Parts: sequence; C-alpha cells; structure tokens
Amino acid sequence: MVDEKAPPTVGMLGTLAVVAVATLPYLTLPSADLSVPFLALPSADASGLDLYYGYGLVGPWGVTLLAVVVAVAFAAGRQDRTPPETVAGATVGIGVVMALFALQWAFAVDESVVFQLSTAEWIEYHRWAFVAVSLLVPVSAGWYAKALRLV
Repeated sequence: MVDEKAPPTVGMLGTLAVVAVATLPYLTLPSADLSVPFLALPSADASGLDLYYGYGLVGPWGVTLLAVVVAVAFAAGRQDRTPPETVAGATVGIGVVMALFALQWAFAVDESVVFQLSTAEWIEYHRWAFVAVSLLVPVSAGWYAKALRLV
C-alpha cells in the first residue's frame, strides 16, 4: 500500500523543479537581466531571454504560475485542508494543461534564438528539460488519484 502523503509530496517537489528550471537561464547566463521578467512590459530592446521566453501561448512563466497554484493545492491535500479527492482531480487537470503548454512552448521556440542566447551547450536542451519536469506534475497527480483509489 502506498502512503497517501507520498504522491503530493513528490508533486510539490515537481512544481519546485518547474520553477527551478524556468529560472535557470536567468540565474546562470551572464547576459541575463535579473528584473522580474513576467511583470516587465516588452520593449524594443528586449534581451534574447525575453524573446526566448516570449514564444508560445503562455510561455514558461504561465506554466510556472500554474505550478505554484498546483503546489498550494498539493500542500492543501497533503495536510487535509482540502478534500484529497478534489485536489487529486484538480491537479491532474491543471498538470495536463501545464504539460501541454510547456510542450507547445518548446516547439514554438525558434532554434536560432536558442543558439544566440549563449555558447553554453545546456541551453539547447533547456526547453526539453522544462517539458520533462512539467510532466512530473500530472504523473504525480495521477499517482495521487491512484493512491486514493479514484482510478
């Protein structure tokens, strides 16, 4: 029998991974502007990272915002502040939307923009790593639903 607290804990760690991977280029690339990127208005002299993060329907910042909401939901379900069944269903739905938005963003980014960002080789794989960590959320939410015997 699976402990019912393990899946939401893994889900919270997954949401933290989404936030960490989303902010990684801003923290590691030397040309990164450390202003608050999702609150700044786009300008004509936007940096390469602004252009990189601007692709897609909602981009990584929208997915990251959803990840924060899901983290709160997982925590509420884990501590029985919200019915765990409700949390499991909501996090499955939001997690699938997160993964789809991340995947859409990864395919929308122009490769020439990625190669202009930095000579660091890891940046070529950043968007795919973002998709991979965003998949942790619906997987752990599905595990949570299974642990609660909802599926």
